[in-house]
Amino acid sequence: MESSVRRLESDTEVPDQAFEDEIIDLDFHVNPLEDELLAYVEDDRALDKLTTEYGATPIMGKWDAAYGIKEGQEGLFTQGRAKYAEDVAEASETLAVDEPIVNAGINNLNLQHHPVLKNSVCQAANDYMLDHFADEGVYTSMMVPKWDPDYAVEEIERVAGEDNIAAAYSWFDPKVPWGNEQFDPVFEALVENDLPLLLHGSLSYWPQHSYVGDDMLTWTEVLGFDWPVYAMVNVVNMIMRGVFDKFPDLDVVIQEGGHWWVPFLRYRMDEFYEMHPDDIQITPRKMDSGEKYLERTPSEYLRDNIYLCTQPFALPRGAGDAENLLDLSMADDMFIYSSDWPHQTLDPPTWFYTSRAFDDHTRERILSGNAKDILNI
Repeated sequence: MESSVRRLESDTEVPDQAFEDEIIDLDFHVNPLEDELLAYVEDDRALDKLTTEYGATPIMGKWDAAYGIKEGQEGLFTQGRAKYAEDVAEASETLAVDEPIVNAGINNLNLQHHPVLKNSVCQAANDYMLDHFADEGVYTSMMVPKWDPDYAVEEIERVAGEDNIAAAYSWFDPKVPWGNEQFDPVFEALVENDLPLLLHGSLSYWPQHSYVGDDMLTWTEVLGFDWPVYAMVNVVNMIMRGVFDKFPDLDVVIQEGGHWWVPFLRYRMDEFYEMHPDDIQITPRKMDSGEKYLERTPSEYLRDNIYLCTQPFALPRGAGDAENLLDLSMADDMFIYSSDWPHQTLDPPTWFYTSRAFDDHTRERILSGNAKDILNI
């Protein structure tokens, strides 16, 4: 089979109209060089350990996308490597993206073992991104360490007020879902600083890679279905444990967790809740507040507080099917464009112009409108 790894050709793959419309890209990865990143570590003890022969992130995922393509790890950098602001500007021009919201792209950090070392890399990543991107006028997502909520709050308070910090990003995983009450101080800090929480998928988690990971052997299983399943679990957990009753202004964006599962969730959550709502009152937040039920139906929180990045779009080929699915998925309210630059899975904004399923309103909401509603830009 011919390899699918190739560099985007903007003159043939990105329609001319895309260069006329406003496009915001909510999942654009930066890849700093390790020695330049570690130069920002402030603690000398942590730096000493991070600069051993093992490096900053020695523990790799048990399964890796490199197995799925001939080019191996280079498939992660099909489109290039953005180390500095000028790299992002060049890549964005090719994609017809007006505002890339960049992140540090160290998506295996959460599977590393030592929390002090992980915190030091997180601090260094945020400072690197401030110097090389935010200070250069590029909108940036600051990193929030899920493994240490107290430190996450410290980082938010330290970084969020800087210019061009548009969002905070962390990861969703198959272990502790984000509905857990330990994250309430993080949510409070995000709301106070008017930052949405972007949650990116990741491949494995310390100390066990995945509860079912030993038997998932292919790229299709892991990225295609493992991530969407745990994205759904996290979203339902946040809704049913009352996160959005306590923090109604909190916006959460799922990156690379799929999106066509919205119809399944919206109808199934409402039906199950309407049949058996009485256990809501013994969830911890409702026990503290004295409330017996959610303030709204579950699907209303899904529509109002959750957003989903579109890459990979996996759009039905038939325009009628695609239009129906967009409507059932509340795409006008929930979907936000993302490219996943620079990976082999790059999704340029081509679909929005080649499929008859998109009218001008839906196209505008997904390509920029929904993002502008929630981002600090």
